[in-house]
Amino acid sequence: MRICTIGYERAAFEDFAATLVAAGVTSVIDVRAAPHSRRREFAFKHLGPELAEYGIGYESWPELGTPAEGRAAAKRGDMAGFARIFEEQLASGAARTALDALLERMAVDRPCLMCYERDPAHCHRTLIVERLRARAEVDVRDLFVESSST
Repeated sequence: MRICTIGYERAAFEDFAATLVAAGVTSVIDVRAAPHSRRREFAFKHLGPELAEYGIGYESWPELGTPAEGRAAAKRGDMAGFARIFEEQLASGAARTALDALLERMAVDRPCLMCYERDPAHCHRTLIVERLRARAEVDVRDLFVESSST
């Protein structure tokens, strides 16, 4: 099974969508707890219709998002606290159900986990992927949006 991950930090929407298309992504799973953005095109109510124009589905799965206290810990630079809080989130019933659904989806679809952070090493997407890998053989491809502007 295969899954991609992507962050939209500093990305133009057109480059973001082109990166997804080039990777063969069929659906984006937004794993932000609060899928809002100051950038209109990345706010959940706009992202679905925008991605649909590229033939890519969109779903918001906030149960795989980082709780507010985890985001606050990350902003403070408390990465150990962030990881502990997010691991507690992943142990919740809602998150376990979402992970089950994600594994099922990966068997028939080419999903991509999306969050804000460009670097997956600094994002909870990596912790989600670790949970998936603990349960199944999963090939992960981290996508990086390259700007087409010069």
